[in-house]
Amino acid sequence: MSESTRSSPFIQRPASPDASKRQALSLQYKVNTLQNEFEIEKLSFQREYALLDKKYRSTLDGLDKALNDTKYLYDTNEELEKELEKVKEELSQIKRESETRNLELKQQILSKDKELDDLQATSQSKLSLYENRYHNSQVEVEGSKTLLKRYESEIEKQNSEIKRLQKSVAQKDDEVASLKASRVVMAHHNYSTEELKELTTLNKLLQDQMSFSKDLERTNLAQGNELKKLRATQESQQFLKAENDKLRRKLEQMEPLQTQIQDIQLENINLQSNLASWGLYTNDQDGKTKLGPEEIVREWRVLKQENLNLVNENSKLQLDLSNLKILNDELALERNQILDLNKNYESSILNLKKLNYEIEQQKLLSFEECKLLRQQLEELSSIDENHKTEPVTSFEGIIDGYKNRTEDLTNELKKLNEAILRDSDAGYPSKRRKKSDDVALNYSQRLNELQLQNLELNRKYQAATETITLLQKKIDKIQEIGEKRIRILQLRDSPFLKDQFVKKKRLISLQRENEDLLARLNDTHVEMIPRSVYERLKLDLAELEDEVFNSNKKNVRLREIFNKKSLEFIDAVNSLLGFKLEFQTDGQIKLISCFKPEKYLLADLAHNKLKSNLDTEIEGWNEILGDLVGEKGQIPCFLATITLKLWEKYQRLPC
Repeated sequence: MSESTRSSPFIQRPASPDASKRQALSLQYKVNTLQNEFEIEKLSFQREYALLDKKYRSTLDGLDKALNDTKYLYDTNEELEKELEKVKEELSQIKRESETRNLELKQQILSKDKELDDLQATSQSKLSLYENRYHNSQVEVEGSKTLLKRYESEIEKQNSEIKRLQKSVAQKDDEVASLKASRVVMAHHNYSTEELKELTTLNKLLQDQMSFSKDLERTNLAQGNELKKLRATQESQQFLKAENDKLRRKLEQMEPLQTQIQDIQLENINLQSNLASWGLYTNDQDGKTKLGPEEIVREWRVLKQENLNLVNENSKLQLDLSNLKILNDELALERNQILDLNKNYESSILNLKKLNYEIEQQKLLSFEECKLLRQQLEELSSIDENHKTEPVTSFEGIIDGYKNRTEDLTNELKKLNEAILRDSDAGYPSKRRKKSDDVALNYSQRLNELQLQNLELNRKYQAATETITLLQKKIDKIQEIGEKRIRILQLRDSPFLKDQFVKKKRLISLQRENEDLLARLNDTHVEMIPRSVYERLKLDLAELEDEVFNSNKKNVRLREIFNKKSLEFIDAVNSLLGFKLEFQTDGQIKLISCFKPEKYLLADLAHNKLKSNLDTEIEGWNEILGDLVGEKGQIPCFLATITLKLWEKYQRLPC
């Protein structure tokens, strides 16, 4: 009985009907106000919950995007590592192939050395053979000289003898002529025997001299033939002597040539040793085409620059990856915090649902109490009217029944709350039912707690917004890093790097040229132009070609821009002034109206002349021209007047 009195919210003594009505109305008002406040709080809570849920989902989407970005970065890093491993494998394979190529080239060098030794031996044998021939030819030349001198002396003797005999023959001819003359004179005389004998002896002598002279002629002819042969042999000896001199000069030049051959052999060995390292790189994958050293060096430098860029990019990616890992850890912590916060929200929502259910039960209970109070008031009023004289004990019985009824209802409400708590969450301990007289106080305390929770939720909401802004900034930074990476890849072949590459290449070529020219100054026997001079000139020519190409490209681009801008200018003038401008080659400007395209104005600014075929289209053409152009000199007003006239005429035309 004591518990029922303590749990009852009503006073123990009986109250008047007016007081009970007022109390019922006040309770009803309180219930309505509490219900309205509860609905308002419920709506505000639902709104805040929806906002927090939306922000939570957006943060989860941001986390998913960040995780996708990290996965993408992981994948790209793995691909780059795989490519790096492939490049390393290719480099090791290239090294192995270069070693094999080096061995092959060494074997080829040994075979070439053997061939060179064989060639030297054959050249020595041929040289000794030519020397023997030269000595034999010298001996023959000396013998031919002595024989030639002997023949020359003999020929001189024969010539002197021939001259003497010719003189004697001339004398004999004179004698024969005189004898013939005397014979003719003395033809008819008789000769003595002595004279006949003398004549016969003379005739014999003459015949002997004639035969001797014929013999001398034959010997002279033979000696002439021998002299011709000797002259031919002399010419051949002179030719052999000249050849001998040439061979001597060649032999004298052989010694520096041998030293030069040795130097060339050493240089060939050095070049072959250098080519051994380039042998594999000069061939492509099919081994058909060969590349030059300049192209190989250029490709190597480009690959080196790309490797440096890839290493820098890899380091940047590793830094970004570490930053992303840290960011991922921070996001994971924040996600855990948000999950904890979500759990707290869910628990608070469950508590609020429980509180809402309790309030609903209390509301129903209050409605039941109000009904009971009304019934009791009606009963009391009927009892007061009909049985005013009944004792107070009956009234106390009614109050006790009311108390018992309220106690039964509170017990049922407690059982229902416990069943709901067991069904919703088995882990939460069951709470004792509060006393009915402390419900209002507990409700106010609960409102204060909800306000405090609201403030705490606002603080958490602000913290969540700050974390969202931080995450957004980090995502923007990651995107900027990606954009920077893309920009670096695009600017890998920048003009600055090209300029530096060309300057370095020029410096190397000039250094080589300087070294070669110094070597040429030190070695005065070498008269050839160094190869480095040709390479430097070739490099200058390539640079000039690049400059010409760039200037042509720039010129073409400027022409395109000029044509585009000039067309834009003409379109702007046409749209603003109503005239299309065409600049003629002779300095004249052709103005075509947009309202009459087949007619035009031709202005010659150099000679201050104006021609047109619009005089048939515009009335009072001469008056307008003389007034605005001739007297006032206002060409813009003249053009505006023409445009207005043509527009009016164009508007009057039927559609």
